[in-house]
Amino acid sequence: MAGRAQGRNPWLAAVMGAWLLALTSNGVYAKPITTTALSVGAPALYAQAKTLPYANPNAPKGGMFSQMAMGSFDSFNSLINKGQPVAGTELLFDSLTTASLDEPFARYPLLAERMTYDPEDGSWIIYHLNPKAHFHNGQSVTADDVVFTFGTLMAEGSPGLRSYLSDIDQVQAINPHTVRFTFKRADNPEIALTVGEVPILSRKDWSTRPFDAVSLVPPVGSGPYQVERMDTGRAIVYKRDPNYWGQDLLVNRGRYNFDRMRFVYYRSGEIAFEGFKAGQYRFRQENKSRNWAVNYTFPAVKQGLVKKTLIHHDNPVAMQALVFNLRQAKFQDIRVRQAMTLAFDFEWMNKAIFNGGYERLQSYWHNSELAATGAPSEAEFKILAPLLPSLDPIQQQAVLKPWRAPVSDGSGFNRANLLQARQLMLAAGYHYSNGQLVNAKNQPLTLELLSYDETMQRVLLPFIRNLKRLGVDAQIRVVDIPQYIQRGRSFDYDMLIDQFAQSLSPGNEQLGMWGSAAAAEQGSSNSMGLTSPVIDTLLQQMVRKQSRESLLTVTHALDRVLRAGYYSIPMYGLPAYRVAYWTEYQHPERRPKYALGLDYWWSDPAGAKRVAQYLNKTP
Repeated sequence: MAGRAQGRNPWLAAVMGAWLLALTSNGVYAKPITTTALSVGAPALYAQAKTLPYANPNAPKGGMFSQMAMGSFDSFNSLINKGQPVAGTELLFDSLTTASLDEPFARYPLLAERMTYDPEDGSWIIYHLNPKAHFHNGQSVTADDVVFTFGTLMAEGSPGLRSYLSDIDQVQAINPHTVRFTFKRADNPEIALTVGEVPILSRKDWSTRPFDAVSLVPPVGSGPYQVERMDTGRAIVYKRDPNYWGQDLLVNRGRYNFDRMRFVYYRSGEIAFEGFKAGQYRFRQENKSRNWAVNYTFPAVKQGLVKKTLIHHDNPVAMQALVFNLRQAKFQDIRVRQAMTLAFDFEWMNKAIFNGGYERLQSYWHNSELAATGAPSEAEFKILAPLLPSLDPIQQQAVLKPWRAPVSDGSGFNRANLLQARQLMLAAGYHYSNGQLVNAKNQPLTLELLSYDETMQRVLLPFIRNLKRLGVDAQIRVVDIPQYIQRGRSFDYDMLIDQFAQSLSPGNEQLGMWGSAAAAEQGSSNSMGLTSPVIDTLLQQMVRKQSRESLLTVTHALDRVLRAGYYSIPMYGLPAYRVAYWTEYQHPERRPKYALGLDYWWSDPAGAKRVAQYLNKTP
């Protein structure tokens, strides 16, 4: 899958959002249409290409690509709501189609060599499988495997995945290489494209074991890599399949160049950084601005053996936020949430802790045209007007005004914002007793911020300090990663840090993030516990939109309602990748717009030799 994204659900993060206005490769409509590429609004740019522009078809094969992972692992199944899935499982599987890294709305053939659909009837689509496609055990990928995959995932997959696929009505095998998807309604244009991005499982492989059980038995896939070896909980190595059936497809030319892919696990961020310096792994995405600013001065950098570079991208910046658990009564009053938002002093943090390395996130689609800016447009207001009476008065006012997160003077005292927060707390019914906020029953207002990363304490402690100055009995609770995952899945927290990754084409996945139905589903992406009829209405409008203009309008409206509800405290981000890598790795000169494109990098033999010589001499 494009980008090989990782996270709480690496597959879902990689395929989030897509909506369908499909054309043939030459842009000519027919009824029905059979096409080799699906795209939005215009023909797919590379349908007739021999190589994608961000690929090097002459890249050498060989070497090992190594990167870090945090915590541990005990399962190969990232599609269920159990266990700690190992990094890199997406390397094992192919899907029916795969994304272009340069076109936000284009999908190209993978397991399916072509698709048939009716552009005037969105209730069905047919995928025609490539007869050459086979699993690692040599068995052909058939329509029966596709039927099994979707039936299993819709019944036993993670809550977010089931929500994502909820508009599928029926999956039918027409013949061994043809599968038809029928949808519950014809006005969700995204779903026909979504089904093409699901990893396809082998029915035979799963016939002898339960799908929803935690297991370290490697699954049989059809993808470019197989599991070579693992050190349970510590490291895993995947080996490139020399007989990979899809290596000559357009999307795979110049791709998957490394013989091996290795993930090394660490339990501490500091130790992980030391591991990179020592060459235990060779590629690193840096997520700490201070490290980036001052700590890349070790000898390998000075000798030119480690390269540090900032790569800008055109994607929405993932919303990293301190999330209120709205399932708890103390967060029901919007004034309490607004007051705590005022206690977050980004300006001082950015100056004192981050070396000015971040931007304050002002939208759930920051850095994209999907972000709502200024006051609502006429088209946005038309959507919002009938919904305003259902919103809290504070939220109503904030929806209709240009949005800006609270700004401090950067002095570290945050006095003006805390005074405003104090008045909001008093208006919410709290009063002070011995300097502490208490409710009408004289019960103190407490808050526990759940975290697994000890290094984040330097970021969170200033926020906790401001909350205490406000009169909140606040503390940080650091737990190990398995406990953090379990408490997150069961919504056992007051607040935690969550990330909401977005694509340029939001759709069905938004139901899992903000929809009322997902709020009660353990393990869902609705970590806030949002149950808002207004947001549910906007979500239903979003999945039914068919033009780009209408999608932008409803997304702007949703963005405004989410921000104005103070359901979370937006933190910070950067519209770029901070990457450091040992110079044995090289990449095409032309980089993709919407991903790092690591699948298209390669190992330079001469560079690998220099790196090995240096590391062998280093004590």
